[in-house]
Amino acid sequence: METENKKRNGLNYKQTFLIGFGFMACMLLWSVYNSYVPVIFRAKLTELTNGGSALPGFLSVALLVNAIMTIDNIFGVIFQPYFGKRSDATHTKWGKRMPYIIFCLPICAIFFCLIPVAASVKAMTLSIILMMTVIIFFNFTMSVWRSPVVSLMPDFTPSHLQSDANAVINIMGGIGQMIGFVVGSIATALVGLLGFTAIHENMKAKANTLGQVLATNADGSVVVNYAKGFDPTQHQDTINNFIASGRDTLYFDGTTFSSTGTDAQLVAQKVVQLGADGNPIYVNYTPIFVVAAVITILCLLILIGFYSKNKQNDLSSNMPVKKAESDKPAKIKIRDLKLSHGERRSLITMLAALFLINNATEAIVPNFTNFALDTLNVKPIYSTLMMAVFAVSLAAFGIPAGAMGRKLGRKKTIIIGLSVIVIMFAIYLAVSQLFTNNKMFVWIVLWIALVVGGAAVGCININTLPLVLAIGGRDYVGTFTGYYYTATFSAAITGPILCGLLIGLFNDNYNYMFLFCSVMFAIGLAVITQVKHGESNPEDEEWIKEAVEAAED
Repeated sequence: METENKKRNGLNYKQTFLIGFGFMACMLLWSVYNSYVPVIFRAKLTELTNGGSALPGFLSVALLVNAIMTIDNIFGVIFQPYFGKRSDATHTKWGKRMPYIIFCLPICAIFFCLIPVAASVKAMTLSIILMMTVIIFFNFTMSVWRSPVVSLMPDFTPSHLQSDANAVINIMGGIGQMIGFVVGSIATALVGLLGFTAIHENMKAKANTLGQVLATNADGSVVVNYAKGFDPTQHQDTINNFIASGRDTLYFDGTTFSSTGTDAQLVAQKVVQLGADGNPIYVNYTPIFVVAAVITILCLLILIGFYSKNKQNDLSSNMPVKKAESDKPAKIKIRDLKLSHGERRSLITMLAALFLINNATEAIVPNFTNFALDTLNVKPIYSTLMMAVFAVSLAAFGIPAGAMGRKLGRKKTIIIGLSVIVIMFAIYLAVSQLFTNNKMFVWIVLWIALVVGGAAVGCININTLPLVLAIGGRDYVGTFTGYYYTATFSAAITGPILCGLLIGLFNDNYNYMFLFCSVMFAIGLAVITQVKHGESNPEDEEWIKEAVEAAED
C-alpha cells in the first residue's frame, strides 16, 4: 500500500527523464551552433572583406559576426511566446505539443546540417547569402518547437511535483550542452574510424583565421615564409610567439612587431596547405553538425516512443482549448505599481544591473571559440571543451549559490559573485598582456578564471530572479517576471553587438572580450549596491521558489 501511494503521489523519474530528451536535443543544437557558427562566419567575412579593410566606418568583422549571433535571441523573443500559446490551443491525437516537435525538429536538424555545407560554397558572396538563409530558417524552426518541448514537463507533472521534475529536465539539458561541447571530438573520432582521412585530418588541423589548413613540417610545426633579407634568428622570441599564436602574418615597422599591415613591412607569413586543384584546403565542420543532428533525431525518436506509450498520462489533454489572448494580463507600467518610492527605485536599479550583467554573460559564448583560436591557437573542437569546464562549474555551484543566497542574503551573494568574476577576468587580461612569453602561466590563469568564473556566475544567476520577485511580492509575480525577462532578453541582443564593436575597435583582438565583460560586470556591481529591497522573509521562500520554477518552465 505504501509503495502504491508513493508511486501515485511521488515523481515518476523515468517518465520525467524521457521527457527530458526533448530539452536535451534543444541544448545540444544550441551548444554546437554557438561554438562553431561564429568561427565559420568570421572566416567567410574576413575573406570577403579583405580582413575587414573593405568595411566602412566603425563596422568590423567581429561586430558583424556578433550581430549575426543575436538572430536566435531576436527570434526567441518574437516567435517562441507565440508558438507556446499556439500549442496551448492545439488539440490532436498527439496532444498539444508533439505535433510541433515531430514536424519542426527534423526540419530544424536539416537546416542545421546545411550551415557548414553552405559555408563550403567557393563563391564567397553566394556562400554568405546561403549561410544567412539557412541560419534564419534554422532559428525560425527552432523557435517553433522550443516552447512546446519545454511545456511537455508541466503537461505530464502535477504542479506540486514540478520542482523535482524541473531539476531532472535541467540535468538533461546540461547533458545535451555537454555533448554539444564534446561533439567535435566525437565527430573527429568517428570520421577517423570510418576512414575519411582527408576530412579527419582537416578537422584536426592547425588553421588560420580563415579556416584554411596550415602546412606543417614533419615534427608538426607550422611552416613559415620569411621576407627576403629578414633573419628570424635575430628575433627568435618574437618569431616563436608568432608561430605559437593564432595570427597569420607578422609585420615589422622599424621598431616593433605587429599583426596589422598599415605601412609596416610583412616579415613572416604562415603557409597555407593547398589541395590538388591549387586552392587552399579548409577545415570541414560538416561532420560535427551531422553528428549533432543525428543525436538530436535519436532524442526525438525516444520522445515519440515515450509519448505513444504514455499519452494517456498527458494532464493537458482534457483541458479546454485556450484562446490566444483570453488570459493575458494587462500590462502594468512601473509607475502604476502599488510600491513605495524606495521599492520602485530598487526595482528600476535592479533591472538596470541585470541588463549590464547579462550584457557581459551573453557576450562570452559567441566570442569564446574565436578568442581561443586567435589568442591560444586552440581549434574550436578543443576550445569547446574549455567552455564545458565553465558550464560544469556554473551548474555544480547552483545549489551552493542558492544556499548562500538564503544564508548571506541574495544581494550580498550576487555582489560576491560579481566581485570574484571581475577580479578573475581582470587578472587574466593583465596576465595575457604582460606575460606574452610565458604561455603556460597564461593558460593556468585562464583555466582558473574559467572554473572560478563559472562558480561566480552561478552565484549571480541563481539569485537575481528571486531578488526581483521579492521586491514586488506575491501580488506582482507575473509582472515582475516579465520585467526580469525583458531586461535579460534585451541584454542578449545588445551584449554580443557591443562586445563585437569593442573587439573591432582593437583590430579584432578577441582578448578585449574579457575587458568588455569585466567593465560590464563592474558597472553592474556598482549599480546593484544601490538596490535596497528584495531580501525575503523565511515565510516567503516557498512562493518565491514556486514562482522561479514556473518562470523557468
